Amino acid sequence: MTAKPLINLHAVSKSYEKAGHVITIFDQLDLSIARGDFVAIMGPSGSGKTTLLNLLGGVDRPDRGAITIDETRIDQLGESALSRWRGAHIGFIFQFYNLMPMLNAARNVELPLLLTHLKGRARRIM
Repeated sequence: MTAKPLINLHAVSKSYEKAGHVITIFDQLDLSIARGDFVAIMGPSGSGKTTLLNLLGGVDRPDRGAITIDETRIDQLGESALSRWRGAHIGFIFQFYNLMPMLNAARNVELPLLLTHLKGRARRIM
């Protein structure tokens, strides 16, 4: 018996329109990643790396296809449920600083934790 993949994309398509032209990023993309796998997403500029990460993080939605993460079909979640799912399961590391300049480092880390169920001391320990 094979384990269900942690991440599964089935027939995912994603396009954008720019200046009246449709730019297809993915057309019927299939991808499975097993729990515990280490994956590097590499490619030249414009190859769809950021689009893939945005789809996996629930920041963007596919035009067609299914995205299942840990047995949750995130492509079928409504906006509120998707927002709660992102808050509970996804973390982003940005290439550039996205810090509030008026806060110190600890407060910048604590800021997004204000949106969780964690209370004062637990947030600061994180």
